[in-house]
Amino acid sequence: MQFGTTKGGEAIEAFSLVTSEAVVCISNFGARIISYEYKGRDLLYGPKTPEALVEDTCYCGAVCGRVANRIAGGKFELDGKEYTLAVNNGANHLHGGLCGFSDRVWTVQEATADTLVLSLVSADGEEGYPGCVSVKAVYRLVGAELTLILEATSDAPTLLNLTNHAYWNLNAGGTIDEGHCLTVHASAYTPMVENIPTGAIMPVAGSRYDLTTPVSLNGEAYDDNFVLGTRPGIKTVAVLSAGGLELSLATDAPGLQVYTGDYLPLKRGGVALEAQCFPDTPHHPHFPTILLEPGKTAVRTIVWQVRG
Repeated sequence: MQFGTTKGGEAIEAFSLVTSEAVVCISNFGARIISYEYKGRDLLYGPKTPEALVEDTCYCGAVCGRVANRIAGGKFELDGKEYTLAVNNGANHLHGGLCGFSDRVWTVQEATADTLVLSLVSADGEEGYPGCVSVKAVYRLVGAELTLILEATSDAPTLLNLTNHAYWNLNAGGTIDEGHCLTVHASAYTPMVENIPTGAIMPVAGSRYDLTTPVSLNGEAYDDNFVLGTRPGIKTVAVLSAGGLELSLATDAPGLQVYTGDYLPLKRGGVALEAQCFPDTPHHPHFPTILLEPGKTAVRTIVWQVRG
């Protein structure tokens, strides 16, 4: 259904994926997941009206790109040439810049009862990035399992790091301080200074970053990248539990940014589990690459499963 327009006059629409177990609402604005209803409870924090979607600055439920997370100084070098990006987070580039994928109206390619396919073209030079990039987002709901497959190609070498930025609150209200526990299957993390990695990769053992067994989020603040390892394929990397419900997240991404929503309009109204590559990768060659070359297809898969 159409429920508003952007400033540019492009229609903002919302689509419902429906099964006997869940109802998921997704918008073509930012390819955003607006709501995830399970047993009559909406488990996502974030705006629900078109006006609030357009005004949102917290990337609620959005696909972020071209490069999710931060690039220090808003600059990177590729093939001997320096590129200057839009700066929108202090001195840094964050989640694609001033008008990243999260703030674009995507084209609807297919909409059925259980599947939504969206596409987007990012022109050469957009937000400072080289190359024309074509992106496709495929959402599919089976039972209470929601899968997102992101695919992208480019006509020139460029950087790409896509993720979804949904904020989860299994209590369907209040804050994540109320009964939420999180497990992350990561043996290492990347220490940061002012949200920029130092370049080190450190073991979580013995630190506050050891979430390999369930840890209460009550009062614990995170905005950190966890190293998921290099084993190929889709694997369960995190489990969030509260109120008798359990959310598992599986992905093929090498990293997971955990952000406890400490700067949301409702502080800690939800926790973001962002499956992606590491922050500031262009300045750390030993991090998993985010280079996308012509003739190659970048693929990111994220699977959310709710039980309970």
